[in-house]
Parts: sequence; structure tokens; C-alpha cells
Amino acid sequence: MAFGAALLASSCREAPPARPLAARVAEIAEVNTAGAFVDTIAVTRDASRVATGQRNGSIRVWSPADGTGPATFGPIRPRQAIVDLAFAPSGDLLVSLGRSGEGALRFWRPDGTTWVEVASMPMGRCLALRFDGAGEHLAVMCEREVVVVDLGTRLASSRITSPHSEVMTAFDLSANGTRLVTAGHEGGVTVWDPVAATPIRQFSVGRSRRPGPPPAGMPPPEVWAVVVALSPDGSRAAAVTIEGTVYAWDVTTGAELLSDAHPEASGPPTGSPRFTEDGRLLAPTGDRRGMRVFDLTRKSVRVAATGAKAYATVAITDDATGFAAITSATESGNIVYDVEIWRMTLAPDS
Repeated sequence: MAFGAALLASSCREAPPARPLAARVAEIAEVNTAGAFVDTIAVTRDASRVATGQRNGSIRVWSPADGTGPATFGPIRPRQAIVDLAFAPSGDLLVSLGRSGEGALRFWRPDGTTWVEVASMPMGRCLALRFDGAGEHLAVMCEREVVVVDLGTRLASSRITSPHSEVMTAFDLSANGTRLVTAGHEGGVTVWDPVAATPIRQFSVGRSRRPGPPPAGMPPPEVWAVVVALSPDGSRAAAVTIEGTVYAWDVTTGAELLSDAHPEASGPPTGSPRFTEDGRLLAPTGDRRGMRVFDLTRKSVRVAATGAKAYATVAITDDATGFAAITSATESGNIVYDVEIWRMTLAPDS
């Protein structure tokens, strides 16, 4: 299968067959409004709330345990496609990133059966959001910089200008707020001190891991990190490339801890990697139909979850104990999106 055996540093033993580490605890069918495209998803730390963002500007929030219908809301003037969503660690603040020419951050809080906008900030052309673990800062990735917003003042506390020669493709902020990682379309990955706005470590994922040379007359394929992640303390970094290769590094020493390549792997779904609190890496399977856990110390990998449909977008809880995934299918000529919610049920070494 496409998720194959991992190559951790020099080798990795595939764990013997075992039941998955996660269980699907809920499924929400047809989450999109009629004819709408769903591009992003967010989940609270306890997985009690799930939010989806649509290209037509609508945001929908479910509380699966309540069994009630979704709250549907969103920016009205101007209507903006929702390019990313993020819940604060408390779960009672949702931030949306909209885009229609120029973009805006909007802050939403629950009010009875709906959510109301409590503040907004113009942001320009930006792409992704990430809270720190305390919910005190929100990092926003734009095309050529990362802006760190102080949630107390709702003002930019720092700006990190991209060192990448091409546009940024992914980023993450460590839970303790001490490290930031960015990736560029040229194949570079940079780890930062976000307070000093200083790069401290650089890696490259630009080399293709596909077997054999490209066809005669064809240039080598362009390879870049589609998604990246930092461990909670910022000591480890990870990236998954457009070819589905998974990398992990020790930020302090620069040592490569993981290089997992498979000739049939595909690019990962957005939002898919996250480190657990004990340093394991939750990442997508190469066929995008599930998730797996890499133990970087024991040099082993186990399947966490697998399903029948490929994941389009994934949101992982801050502590990596659960995740929500968007799947899609065409029914009677219309695209329909569903959401699966999973919780980790076993420790990887159990």
C-alpha cells in the first residue's frame, strides 16, 4: 500500500499488524450547503466542535455530541471565500481568514444557536492560521511574511519576512510559541525564533524521491513541502512534500530523524501533520485515506486510522489526540462533502 514502510534515518521496522490506534467516533454527512465547495476545517482540542469553511463565504459549526444542526454564518460585506479556520485552545473563539482580493481576519464567539463576529482585522493576501498553545498569539501566514497577532490587543506583535526565494507554501507555530517553521515553493524549510525574527535552522526537501531519472528531455520535478509541523516544545520539525515524502528533523542538532518515501505516495491533505505531546508524529498515509503515527525514537510506524475515501483536508487537535477529516464524493452530478471525526484510543506502543 502507498503508506509503505518508513525509512527512519537509515532504517525503520514496520510494526506487525495491529488494530488501528484511533476509532471513528462521529460522521457528519453532507456538510456543505447546496453546490458549495468546502476548503477548510477546524476542530477544538476536545473535538466537541467542528467548523468548516466554504468558498462562498459560509462558515458552519457542529457540536456532534449534541446532535443538533449546524450554525451557519459568515462575513456578509464583502463576502469572502474562507481559506482557513482555527479554534483557540479554549474552543470558544473561532478565527476565520477570508479572501476576496484582499483578506481579513474575523473573530467569532458563540451566541445561543449561532456565532457572532466580535472583531476583525484587514490582513492582505494571507493563507493560513495557527494559535499557540496558550491562546495568547495567533500566527498568520501570508504570501511573503508571517504576522504574529497578540490576541489581547489584536495588534501585530511581530512580522517575519520570508527568506524563501518563492512564495511560502506552509507554516506552523510551536505550542510554547518559541519556534516557527516556514516552507517555500523552492523546497526550503526554515525554523525561526519568532520573537527575534531570526532563522535558526534550514533544511531542504527539494530533491525528488521518485525512483529513476525523469523521462528524456524532461527537467527534474519540482518538490516542496505542502505541510509542516513543530513539536510542542519546538525541538522537532517535520514536513510532508508534494510527493508524499515525510521528513522529520532535530531542530537543535539539525539531524534528520525521518525520511519516509514511497513511489506511489501522493501529496498530503492540508493540515495533516502534528506532533503528539511526547514527540511522536501523526501524519497522513501515502494514499491519503488515513493517518499513521511515527515513533521517531523506536523507529517504528503504525496505522492510526484508515477509511474508504481520500482525505481532502484534515484538522488535528492541538494535543494530537483526535482529528477531523473532510472527504468528498459526487452524487447525481453534485459534489457532496462529509466529515469524519476520530479519537486516538491506544498508545502507539500498546
